Amino acid sequence: MKNINGPFKPTVDIDKCNGCEDCLEACTADVLEIHNGKVVPVNIDDCQGCESCVEVCREGAIKLEDSRVALSETCLSLFKDIL
Repeated sequence: MKNINGPFKPTVDIDKCNGCEDCLEACTADVLEIHNGKVVPVNIDDCQGCESCVEVCREGAIKLEDSRVALSETCLSLFKDIL
């Protein structure tokens, strides 16, 4: 498993995960793998934060934390032409 340095951090509640693998098919970044019949985030740094895995999980087992810093309105106005 890679170090957790990316802005998005997926987590899986293994008690809720039924191992259906729908999230594996939905994730285009190959962040998730099956271990012992449960989904595990393994390539966390590759997560793009698209939330496809969260959307397809019927059990609500996957959560995605967004640790990016939110920019203030003042900062956004200063960067409006380049963002």
